[in-house]
Formats: sequence, C-alpha cells, structure tokens
Amino acid sequence: MGGINEVRLEPIVGREHLVRELFWSTLTIGEPLKFELNCAKQYENLSLDWYLSNGAAACAIAMIGDKPVGYCLVCTDHESFERSQKRLFVRLMLACVATLLSLRMNAKSRRFYWYRLKDSFTIMTTRKDLPRDVTLHAHLNVHHSHHDGSVSLKLRSHADWVCHQSGARGYFGEMNAVGGKRIVSLRRVGGAVVANSKNHTFSWLTGQDIHRLTLVRRLEQLDVVESKTEQKAA
Repeated sequence: MGGINEVRLEPIVGREHLVRELFWSTLTIGEPLKFELNCAKQYENLSLDWYLSNGAAACAIAMIGDKPVGYCLVCTDHESFERSQKRLFVRLMLACVATLLSLRMNAKSRRFYWYRLKDSFTIMTTRKDLPRDVTLHAHLNVHHSHHDGSVSLKLRSHADWVCHQSGARGYFGEMNAVGGKRIVSLRRVGGAVVANSKNHTFSWLTGQDIHRLTLVRRLEQLDVVESKTEQKAA
C-alpha cells in the first residue's frame, strides 16, 4: 500500500480512459457493479463527460507507479456544468425509456435507475442547505485498496489548491458513510457536514444503511499547498 510520498498527481488530459476505467471499477463504494447495467455509456457520460472536457484543466488523477488509484474532479464553472448535465440527463432518460419499451432492460438496471432518480431528487433538496457563497464542488474517488488516507489527502490538497486559485472561499463535496458513522472523522479533516441523507442506490447495492454526507470545506484558515501535477500528457 503506497504512502503519500509515492502518490503523484497527473493531469487527466490524455488519461481519460484511466478515469473511465476507475469509475467503473469503483462504482459501488470502491467496488464494481455485480451486474450488467443497461444504458451504461449514457450513465458514464452523465457522470464524467463535463469533467473530462470542459473541466479537465481543474481535474487530476492519482498514480502510484503506472497504476491509477484515484481521481479528483473539480467544477469551477457551475453554470456550464448545469447546462451539460441537463443535456446528458435527457439523453440518459431517452435511452432508458427506449430500452424499457423494447423490453431489453434487465430487472437490476430498472431498480438501479429508479433509485438513482430518487437520489437525484434528494440531492436537489440537500443543495438548498449549501451556503450561498459556495458554488464550486469536488468529487474524490479512491480505489478500495488505497483507503488508508494517503491518496485521499493528496487529492483533497489538489481540490484545495484549485479552489484557492479560482479565488473561491470554499467548495462542497459528497461522501458516503455507513449509517453516518464518518461524520466525526470528516469534521476532523476539515469538512463541515451540512446535510445527511439516505443514499438509496448504494444502500440497495450494498445491503447496508448508506448515508450521503454533504460537506463544505472553507479555505480561509487553511494553509493551501500547491498541487503538483506532471505536465506531460500520457
């Protein structure tokens, strides 16, 4: 298991395929899905496309040797992100409806998208709990074999740096916890929990009571260290 000094951050430009592979291999809280998901490409596009195109300059992938072990997706342009998400959401819904009507969608995919839709409405509600001056967001994903903190700390430092460079006062993100047990530890690492809601999709997939914690990280009193990423493309 690599220590923090062995983890290096690199730009995602030229490494988009590694981000996509890691996305699928860690979709269920660090583990891959255990069934074939219908309309998977459209779901992947909704989850990743904006970050890998418009937002690529602000994002980074964590590597140990030649192995991708995590990524940090940061959004500094909320309006552009929302426009893209609305378009990609419609495409996903149209693909799902077409697959349903043609009787080609398997039962687990139907449940997956039903729970994701419920979660989407929950997220819309929890967004109202965010401070008005916090619009930037970051999404960190780490392979389950590196949950010792070495990778996540490096990725968090990258998100801090991007936020600092953009002139923002802070950013928000979401993490999953079993029954909300990570709230105290998350506060210790600098995240204020502003919302706590059930994650219906992951609760169903894992058979556990999974909560989605919305955190706000303020930068005013933090010593932000510059994120060092390799500048050569793969």
